[in-house]
Amino acid sequence: MVLKLRISLGMAFIASCLTLLVSALNSITLSAMAYRTLVSLVLFAVFGYTCGQFAEQFLQKKLDEIKPEDTNVDIASSDDENGDETPAEKFEPLNPENLENMTLTQK
Repeated sequence: MVLKLRISLGMAFIASCLTLLVSALNSITLSAMAYRTLVSLVLFAVFGYTCGQFAEQFLQKKLDEIKPEDTNVDIASSDDENGDETPAEKFEPLNPENLENMTLTQK
């Protein structure tokens, strides 16, 4: 959805700026300049939205082709292959007896 909106707003902005510039160079009346700019803004916004729709469908097909097939990945580490598990150290929360073992360093 974002791609379609970006393309449509970009095309509409560029087209309306060019229409405004050409209208100013041809020195037409202000009402005709505003009308032409508004019409080009709306037309190119719709045109850009349809172009964005086709681009999004095309890119989605390309992404679906690239997407790898479903594979099961085992999230075990390679160190655990032989089954020898080292026991994890027991967690001890901080208490007043453990404060003696702490060292303070300053940087």
